[in-house]
Order: sequence, then structure tokens, then C-alpha cells
Amino acid sequence: MKRIIIFLSLLLPAVLVNAQKDEYNGYVHYGDRHSYSAGGCDGFGISFTVDRFTKTVNYHNAIQNQPLSNLVYLEGTQEINLFGYINKDSLSFYRYNIVENDDNQIVSDAVPQVNKTKTLYGNKVDINLGKFNITDKKLTINIYKITKRSEIATIIIYNKKIQPAYISMINLNIKRGQGGIVSFKSKEDAAVLSVDETTKNLMIVIKSTDLDFVYNVYLKDKSTGKIVFRSNNWLYGYIVPRVPYLLIGAEYFNRTGNYEILIIPKLSQGFGSKSIQESTIKYSFHVNSSRIKLFSQKQLITYGLILCAICGAIFGAAVAYIKRKEAQKLALKHRDKEMARLQLASVRSQLNPHFLFNALAGIQTLMNKNETDNANRYLSKFARLTRNVLENKDLISLTSEKTLLDDYLQMEQLRFGFQYTISASADLDAENIEIPAMLLQPFAENAVKHGIAEKGNLGKLEINFIKSEADLILSIADNGAGFDSSKNYDGLGLALSKNRISLLNSIYKETPFVLDIQSGGEGTTVKITLTQWL
Repeated sequence: MKRIIIFLSLLLPAVLVNAQKDEYNGYVHYGDRHSYSAGGCDGFGISFTVDRFTKTVNYHNAIQNQPLSNLVYLEGTQEINLFGYINKDSLSFYRYNIVENDDNQIVSDAVPQVNKTKTLYGNKVDINLGKFNITDKKLTINIYKITKRSEIATIIIYNKKIQPAYISMINLNIKRGQGGIVSFKSKEDAAVLSVDETTKNLMIVIKSTDLDFVYNVYLKDKSTGKIVFRSNNWLYGYIVPRVPYLLIGAEYFNRTGNYEILIIPKLSQGFGSKSIQESTIKYSFHVNSSRIKLFSQKQLITYGLILCAICGAIFGAAVAYIKRKEAQKLALKHRDKEMARLQLASVRSQLNPHFLFNALAGIQTLMNKNETDNANRYLSKFARLTRNVLENKDLISLTSEKTLLDDYLQMEQLRFGFQYTISASADLDAENIEIPAMLLQPFAENAVKHGIAEKGNLGKLEINFIKSEADLILSIADNGAGFDSSKNYDGLGLALSKNRISLLNSIYKETPFVLDIQSGGEGTTVKITLTQWL
């Protein structure tokens, strides 16, 4: 047991010496067993492995304003192996370039080659891009699809020490007329800045680097210790092409006091190594402000709260007034609707006796003719019709309306012997579509009584329920003698029906009812269109 303990105590330091320490995840053994995703374009992903000399691997670092680009930061790596995965049938559609240190193109418009020593993964194949010496180097890999040449995915693999940024110039931009002027200053001259209402911004100019986008500029107000500004939005071409500069708006340093500029290299996945943190530079300066300060911050907050309260009160009063007006409008609409419903009920109360009296007259006619069997059948149909009438529902289904019409026409058929059909479009859901009860009944009575009663077996009546987009069309056509539809007649049923249509339109304003009556020597057609009813 003692020998085992001594052996383990000697083995542990050796293991720790050969392990590389990752700052966030403890000790990590880098080498070919670990692979990392470097990015890529749609359908072609690039991965890599590093050697055992690697100290840091920091990958998946997004590049600002370049959604198809990615940065991989390494430390200590000597050799890197690049490979990828791609669908087998897409090999010929992709190309890639590899550039070393921005000026040495070592691979140009290459077609991905299959690594035949690797196993296939479904339809995907392993692509070998090669092994590269990356000691103190920068590799840039560009990938594109030949059908989308404008969409180039860029992977930057950086294995150099990130140097501190070098501030070459600090400029103060000042408004003058329509444009402005630049007050060029060296770092020494910019130690004290005079600021007034004409000051637009502060321009920080640095020496160009391999990775300008990783440098973040912070402005700290030393009086509060707070960071008041942060950006890595480097611009180019204002002074010299390819020389990066960044603008800090005057609103961030318009008060007299001491400020500090910090330029810190930062990766989106975190710093990942102390060497990057050590690359921070600082620059302090003093501002003498002659800007006219109309109100203190406390006053602005107070006045702002008062103004918000006043605006809130006005807004609340306006909302309350609008709601009250809307409530009055709704109440008026509701009252008008109720009045229309009462009038509609009155019309129906007049139509129902009209229908019942006509039916009783039919029974009397059959009894006078001694047609007892027909009179009994007539009475059984009449009983069901009477129940439907007495239920007094506002709306009934198309199926119920069809049944009601069928019962009525069977009754009248016993008296007059005419032929009739009732049909509905196949795409109508007759069970669930509802319409005002007995809407067609008065028109069916008119068609029988004044149109086809005298024609006997030659009389024909056709009733249709038709779907026309979102409209529902109800039609009754007969082959009677017809009448002049432009004239007014004394018949109660037709007058009450027209009045009922008018009242329905006052209730269903968004889905108006349109009544169309066409009559001539060959018969009469009545159409009621329920607009946007379906």
C-alpha cells in the first residue's frame, strides 16, 4: 500500500506538467483527439484539431457586421489540421481559398477533396483541407458556393500575440457652417481638451492591426468611475485608406472633468487568456467645457416628471372622453337594434297568421272536395309546420328552413298537383349555417298562390340555396304567369316580406340582405342575397 501511494505521488506532478491549463475549464489535454468547429457556409462546415503545444483555443468569435465570418484565436499552436463535412452530392458546388498572413495565397479556388481514409457519415463525406504550420501566423479561409459567389464565409485562424493598440492621433471635430473642421492633435496635445457647443465628436485614430475589430474602445468618467461609452465600430478612409478610426460623440464628454480612454482587445467568447487582458492601453485627458448648461440633471428629471404627469392627465382625460362617446354610440346602436328587433317581431307576428290562414284555407278546400285522405295528410304536415312557427326562433339552420319549405310545398302539392325541387350547393354546411327563420316562406306562398296554383301538374317550382364565394344566395323560380314587379300590389305577404328585409338590414349592417324580384311572361324569380354571410 505504501508503495502505491509513493507511485501516485510521483505520477501526479508529471500529469500536471504535461497538461495545458485552460483558464475557465481547468486542465485540458490539447491534441488530435479534440476537434473544434471553426464555422463555414451553408452545407460546408470547417473543423480543426491542434497539436499538444497549444495553450489556448478560443473559437466561435463573431465578427461585427460580418454575419458569415468567424475568428478562431490560438496560443502556442505549431501545427493545425483542417477538415470539414459536406454532402456527397454537393462537392462540386463549393470552392475555398486559404491565405497566409494576408499576402500569401497558398490555396486558390480549390474543390473540396474527399478524405478516403475516413468513414462516411450518412450522405456526408469527410473533406481534408490539409495540415498547416501556423506558428506565429494568421490563416484566412474563404468558402463560397459557386451558385452564390456573393455570400463568402470567412474563417480567420489567428495564432499570434495580440499586441496593444497604438493611438497615433486624437482629433476633435468641430461644427462650422454646413460642414465642419477637424482639430488635429497629437496624444500629448490632447491631454487637455476645450469643449463647447460646436464640438461634434472625438476621433480616435490607431495604427492598423491584423484584427482591428477585436479592439473595443471604452470611455470612463473618472468623477463617477462609470463607463459612459463603448464601441468597436472602426471606420476607414477619413484620413488615410485602411487606417482605422472611431468616433465618440461629444455628448459623452461635454462636462468639465477628467476622463480615461481604454482600448481593450476582446473576443465575443471571452478573453480566454491573460495575454489578451495584458494588451489593454489607457489614455487620460481633461475636458474644459464652456457649454451653456440650461438646467441641472436634477431639474431636468423634475421638470420631465411634471411634464409626463401633465401629458398623462391630458391623455387620460382624452381617453375617458373617447370611451364615453363610444359608449354613447354603442348604446344608441343597441337601442336602434332593439327597436329593429321589436319591429321585426311585429312583422313576423303578422306573417305567421297570414301563413296559418292560408293553410287553414287549404284544409277547408280539401274537406269541401271530400278528399279526406289528402286532408288528413295535409293536417299532419300542418301540425309540424305550426310547431316550427310557434317556436318563434330568430335564426334556424339551412336544413331546418329546407324541411319547413318541403312540408309546406307537400301540403300545397296535395291541393294543386304542381312539381317542385329543393336543392343546395354541395359545399354548403347546411347543418351549421343559420339564416333568419322562414325567410323564403312568404315568397314560396306567393309563388304557389299567384303563380302555379292554376297550372296544376304543369306548374313547376324550383328552390335553390347557392354559395357564391362569401355570399349566400336563396332563390325561388316558378313558371307562372308572372307580374309587373315595378308596380305596388295590395298583397299583405309580399309587403310584409319586403318590410322584413329592410328591418334585417338595420340589424345586420355588415352583411346586408339584397332582394331582387324578376318577373315576366315565363315566370317569376326571387333572389335574396345574404352578403358576406359565409
